Amino acid sequence: MIKLFEKVIKEHLAEHISEKDFPLSYLKFSTVTSGSGLNDKVIFMVFRNGTSSPSLCLKTVRNYGAREAILRNFNNLKTLNTLTLGSHYVRLFAQALYLYDDGENIFSVETVCLGKRIRLNKERLKIVVTDYSDFQKYLAQQDKNSMRDIKQLAEETAIKSGLNESDRHQLLKYIVRKLPTSITLPRIIQHGDCTSDNLLWSKNGLCIVDYDYVGNSDIPGFDLFGLLHRFDRVGLSSLCKEYFPAYFKKIGGKSLDGNYRGLFLLYHITEYVQSKPHNSKDISFTQIVSDFEHLYPATLFL
Repeated sequence: MIKLFEKVIKEHLAEHISEKDFPLSYLKFSTVTSGSGLNDKVIFMVFRNGTSSPSLCLKTVRNYGAREAILRNFNNLKTLNTLTLGSHYVRLFAQALYLYDDGENIFSVETVCLGKRIRLNKERLKIVVTDYSDFQKYLAQQDKNSMRDIKQLAEETAIKSGLNESDRHQLLKYIVRKLPTSITLPRIIQHGDCTSDNLLWSKNGLCIVDYDYVGNSDIPGFDLFGLLHRFDRVGLSSLCKEYFPAYFKKIGGKSLDGNYRGLFLLYHITEYVQSKPHNSKDISFTQIVSDFEHLYPATLFL
């Protein structure tokens, strides 16, 4: 496989790796669950001759039957690259360089996001949220004709979730009657997995890795909510009050009552479905709402 890597790099990535950089060195590592399923990715960090920092990142899978995992990740990254092209926010993500697929082997090549994982505290959280919110503001300014109210957001989320017609109907009733929310938001692509594990920090600022779930949601705030509730679920209400109003204002959203709980249910649905891709029988309105009420009771937001 290494010989194939080097052949492709020499033929297609000469602007990134030249002859003087050979012989290349490779550091191989796998996902935490590697070996337990077909979708397990294997990652190779590529080092130029005599260097201590990697220059390229190659991603492949143990079994060609899992090629969709590589295709999805690569295409999602290309989408982010296109959206940030020519802007300051291009630094937030790696650059998708090349996809190799010969029918037996598949791997993608991207640049490396250099930096250290961020150990979040209140001060660092504020920096990350501000940086990410500014990025979302930039995206919102590129498309000012995609505003949706809570009902439209709920309908689109229900359809994406795979809920049946009966469950979709119950979901809409539940949001309108039990979780009244007056809010209008633009359509903004979300990273989908904005956790501290996927945040890197360097002298150039924030960088976000792992692109498997990019675009699973385009409801603004999904990434921000995920980051906040993982940082401090007990103090989630205070964090939301601190960050969400400013975030929605930046992206041009309109909130009339400050009650975001209906919106948070939509975030929960997206994440719930995302975590159960191979267990669809558990995805029902009743189960989703039951879990939501348990995790985020109304008293949490008082």
